[in-house]
Amino acid sequence: MSFYFVLKSNFLSSKRYSYALTVSFVLLGLCLILSRFYWQGYLSLEASVSNVFSQGEYWRLFTTSFLHGSLDHLLSNALMLGLMSYFIISHYGLVIYPLLSFVMGGVVNFLVLYFARYDITIVGASGVVYFLWGFWLILYLFIQRHIPLMRRLINAFAIGLIVLVPTSYSATTSYLAHFLGLVLGIINGVCYYWFYKREILSKEKYEVVVEADHLPLDVMTEKSDYN
Repeated sequence: MSFYFVLKSNFLSSKRYSYALTVSFVLLGLCLILSRFYWQGYLSLEASVSNVFSQGEYWRLFTTSFLHGSLDHLLSNALMLGLMSYFIISHYGLVIYPLLSFVMGGVVNFLVLYFARYDITIVGASGVVYFLWGFWLILYLFIQRHIPLMRRLINAFAIGLIVLVPTSYSATTSYLAHFLGLVLGIINGVCYYWFYKREILSKEKYEVVVEADHLPLDVMTEKSDYN
């Protein structure tokens, strides 16, 4: 008789927070409303080199993530933002999204404007989206321990290659914001796992699988001769 352990469930097996879908839709709706006012000229929440550093309006670093330059721009971010915010909230709660995510989005915007060579204006949640992907993928590598490490790495790399690497170049896109968002997401994911490792591992539940040893056919035949 032999036995082995099989992982039955872990931290990502079930959703911890049921309000994830509601919060995701509310925040997407907020982005749509604020962007619409911005398009019509009724609202000025965007961040630029001049209004942030010259005028000291640092709050714009955070509000500009809710704005988008056009409907196409909004729709291009909405799918990934809605999808990733839903999964992040479901398992990690509101502290990660929207709180930490938009704070990190502000950090990304600060760095992009700080290193800009001329007075540019940035709007959009791309930095937040890439932050969420970095956070999710690095924690996937840490948590899904029942999957062989090499397969986890391949899965994460393949998803990143398909979803995060652009297929065409656009002069109006800040690829630096994408890169910084991804890096900050990975760093925050590592820190999250380090702080909550005990809680995360405590969610791992194993079941014992017992297998009865089978006798070889010749032994069974030998035994039957004695009957």
